[in-house]
Amino acid sequence: MDANDPLLFEHDHDGIQEHDNPAPPWLTRTFAGCIVFAAVYFTWFHVAHRGASPQESFDVAWSDYQAMRKEAMKTDVIAVDETILAADAKDSELIARGKQVFAEKCVGCHTDNGRGLVGPNLTDDYQIHGHTRIDLYNTIMQGVLDKGMPAWGEQLPQHDVIAAAALVSTFRGTNVSGGKAPQGDRVTAFP
Repeated sequence: MDANDPLLFEHDHDGIQEHDNPAPPWLTRTFAGCIVFAAVYFTWFHVAHRGASPQESFDVAWSDYQAMRKEAMKTDVIAVDETILAADAKDSELIARGKQVFAEKCVGCHTDNGRGLVGPNLTDDYQIHGHTRIDLYNTIMQGVLDKGMPAWGEQLPQHDVIAAAALVSTFRGTNVSGGKAPQGDRVTAFP
């Protein structure tokens, strides 16, 4: 090494001299670009308030989704009544789908066989909200927020809600052992 090299430091350690190697130009430019980007970003979003925050973007997307869902519900609604739910309770494919939905969404509160945990026992002859299959469907669809039951109609397609209601209607009167104490009004078993 040349002793007159201006990038060579004068100190040494064990006979080794340190050479001042500057950072490569691409790294220096990237670093400067990050500083410029941060300044522009801060000014645009936090000083001028021109850009949307993640929460504002979510709120816009959520309201668009709700509007789209509301519009779809007007045209894609399946007319549900007591006779349809009674027939669906005998449809093995629909009951199989209902079991999948129940396993994914309902077992946390009603257990795997409907005997009740946090939620009510679905296997006895008592029903808290109404007396019919359509009341079961409406409870699943609209939920009971003050009891902690979510409105699954806002989260699931209507066919899945129908499948879950059809399945739950088959639970009535099975009286699974270890079930939660009866709640609601005594009703007759579904035919």
